Amino acid sequence: MGRRPSVAPPRVVVRRPVTPESVHGWLLLSILALGLALAPLPAWVVDRFYSREMYPWVQAWLTAATNLLPIAILDLLLLAGALLALRRAHRLWLLARHRGVLDALWDLARRVVRVTAVLGLLFLWTWGLHYRRLPLETALAGNQAVEPTQQMLQNAIADANGLAGRLRPTVVSQNPSYEALAGELREPMNLALEQLGRPPLGTAGRPKFSLLLTPYFTAAGITGMINPLALESIVHPDLLPFERAFVLAHEWSHLAGQADEAEASAVGWLACMNGTPATAYSASLYLITEGVAALPADARRPAMARVNPDVRADLEAIAERMRKQRPAVRDAADRAYDEFLKANRVEDGTASYARALTLILAAPVYDAMGNFRATRR
Repeated sequence: MGRRPSVAPPRVVVRRPVTPESVHGWLLLSILALGLALAPLPAWVVDRFYSREMYPWVQAWLTAATNLLPIAILDLLLLAGALLALRRAHRLWLLARHRGVLDALWDLARRVVRVTAVLGLLFLWTWGLHYRRLPLETALAGNQAVEPTQQMLQNAIADANGLAGRLRPTVVSQNPSYEALAGELREPMNLALEQLGRPPLGTAGRPKFSLLLTPYFTAAGITGMINPLALESIVHPDLLPFERAFVLAHEWSHLAGQADEAEASAVGWLACMNGTPATAYSASLYLITEGVAALPADARRPAMARVNPDVRADLEAIAERMRKQRPAVRDAADRAYDEFLKANRVEDGTASYARALTLILAAPVYDAMGNFRATRR
């Protein structure tokens, strides 16, 4: 008699319930971040204890660490953030299916608050508190900036044009790399900071390119930035040779603790004037551009017509490069950055770029152009 075939019992699939994970510390961290962001810290306290004592130590070791990698740490942070966001989105989708949309939204809200608080605290600790330090005006003659008149602007354009015209034959055949310019700018940068009574740049940032953000930089008209969480210098790889020195000096000024855009431009300009013909030429082009833009509309064309033809050709090459911008992207980026600056107590927002002239045309900054010698190497 044959045996009856056994029948396997049906498999029972037990689904483990998806429960919200604990979001530890979200409330405490948000209170700490909000409290620090809104705390009425006196500017002299921030300047003395943060900008002059704590930050130089943090900057020296953190930039030294990030300099070890040739790639931008910012790219790695963006990739890691995107992967973590995708993983969390999957978890939230499962949570919404098993426990409802409200539970998923509550979990998402707490996580967004926690991430925002952590990033905010890191930003303020590593760099962001510089927005509250004593302004650079306190280091200028009379402890104040100047209000440029039309005559002052025209004189500055003429001075910068005269210097640029003398320097161009020396630098026209040069194509300095960012690495070469970094070597040329280290001492001039710290000399500029010393002249303005600011702490030196402990570790110069290795110029880096962002593989992820460079197309956005091109469309938005951005020439460089620092990564405030890793204190690294990021520059646009496609800048023309005579643009690079001033852009790098500007970013190093940020790295040295000048958060305000006008202050970073003024310190960067002074550093370039303390340097070689190539760096001084770059700063001269910047001053001509900003000076002409600050003139009344009817005075701009005559002022540009008086610029040395070869120098004007370089300025036109910069303008041609900038035509790669996409107005919609540029305008959106400007609005976002304007809101960011105002949230960090820069009252004039992105208009602070134009305020650089009020610092550059004041002593002792402006004196550096008259003291420059074209034979300097």
